[in-house]
Amino acid sequence: MIAPTKIRKVCLFGASPDTGNRGVTALCHSVLWNLHSHAVDDVTVFDHGRGARPDAVNFGDEQVQLTRRGAVNSRRFHRGENLWNIRLATWLSPKLSSAACDIANADAVYDVSAGDSFTDLYGDHRFWTVALPKLIALEAGTPLILLPQTYGPFKSEHNRDVASQIARKACMAWSRDTDGYQALQDLLGSDFDPVRHRSGVDMAFALPPIRPAQLPENIEAWLQPEARKQAPLVGFNVNGLIYNTAQAGAEQFGLTADYPRVVHDFLTWLLQTTDSRVVIVPHVTAPQGHPESDFEAATRAVARLGDLARERVLIVPQTYTPSEYKWLIGQTDWFCGTRMHTTIAALGSGVPTASVSYSLKTRGVYASCGQEKQVFELRHTDTEQIVSSLQQSYSDRDVTRRNLAAQVPAVVARAKEQLDEILAFVATGNKA
Repeated sequence: MIAPTKIRKVCLFGASPDTGNRGVTALCHSVLWNLHSHAVDDVTVFDHGRGARPDAVNFGDEQVQLTRRGAVNSRRFHRGENLWNIRLATWLSPKLSSAACDIANADAVYDVSAGDSFTDLYGDHRFWTVALPKLIALEAGTPLILLPQTYGPFKSEHNRDVASQIARKACMAWSRDTDGYQALQDLLGSDFDPVRHRSGVDMAFALPPIRPAQLPENIEAWLQPEARKQAPLVGFNVNGLIYNTAQAGAEQFGLTADYPRVVHDFLTWLLQTTDSRVVIVPHVTAPQGHPESDFEAATRAVARLGDLARERVLIVPQTYTPSEYKWLIGQTDWFCGTRMHTTIAALGSGVPTASVSYSLKTRGVYASCGQEKQVFELRHTDTEQIVSSLQQSYSDRDVTRRNLAAQVPAVVARAKEQLDEILAFVATGNKA
């Protein structure tokens, strides 16, 4: 245990312990683990529930206690978890709202905006859901820390102005890659301060990997040393959002490649020409039939492979924590993902990793590990070219692993150091 700091209480917005998106949950767990390591155990995590509820997150044999409290942007203004209600209480008297009291009495409010949601691309309602907690913290006079995240883009000039004011008034604002740092500087303009406005890395690089207590029997067998000598173990993530409703996804994101074909053609090549075994890792869980479900996409992909997949392709259960997923991904010999945080789990474990991407944010994360050439864009490349690039990436995995060994330790160390720096900044009265 690291020596305790002066920090007594922290509130966290923008990521909760059990979202359907394991990437967002990984951000929450990374923060909780860091605070626990510094003996900051009075933590309130704001989520979409109602009222205050005790909770705990397990990291192997260690358990981190926390309080969960609702904070939602809805028309039910009378409810205590309504963000507009909390904001009004902050203006009048925090004593009118237990949530407002929590925020006002905290040593700091951490906000991560789900990593990439500090934008108005998803509409005004979503923008204000993300912006309101930040404004409430500022109006309460509680130090606001914008944790490493993406800033923008903004379609509305008004929304951009709101975001700019928040970033200017925050005690610290961190980007999670070099490209994002430039976007943050553009948002701040002449108010940019290199002491308070920092370039970091995605916090999930700091997430500790933890071996699951139980693994499916076949996966356990595939991980044995003799089995590893016989056949490489490949990890693969299929993104439900652009697989289950492929045409709608292609139109929404401007894809030039056929994503389901990329998945099918590459896995067919892999199973026909190599001895590899494949574990498919769902990272976004959703009810059956929901278009974002990675598990449903994985099931469809395996069914399409037919007999080729028999006894060589398995879908990982959806019950694991982000740390357990990270451990399992870290056991693979090569990984390919479309959900960005599956690839962060792999890169952070030193696994040669390709990304089939439709988002600019992925390239910035890969660049932090010197791996930007392993990002294959669905928006600017055709299907055959991406499949060919994945084949080459798989073939070059030994070279890539050596390159990662030289790059990744510094990135993982940086992910931990930045959270320590944030705590120190708050503990010393916002002085670097």
